[in-house]
Amino acid sequence: MTEIWKKSWWKILCVALIFYTIIAGLLMPVPTKAIVQESIRNQHFHVAIWFALMIVMTFSLVFSIRYLRKPSEQNDDVASETANVGLLFGILGIIT
Repeated sequence: MTEIWKKSWWKILCVALIFYTIIAGLLMPVPTKAIVQESIRNQHFHVAIWFALMIVMTFSLVFSIRYLRKPSEQNDDVASETANVGLLFGILGIIT
């Protein structure tokens, strides 16, 4: 059991933080202003998604350049998959 905990503690922490963010983002009190009403709740998710998008796309750019300079399957895989994750974040950002 401790072997599993040592290897995957960060996965458990990530899942707990994601649940906390979703619950807090939807349930915590927000400023009541007539102009924004409840749409301000989107900012909890929207801004974080766009920051994640920029970071992931930067990784994709770096690994794409690394692949062009010195072709390796690992660089190609990282560049491709980070671009896919970046597209997912972009779609989620547009939805929010």
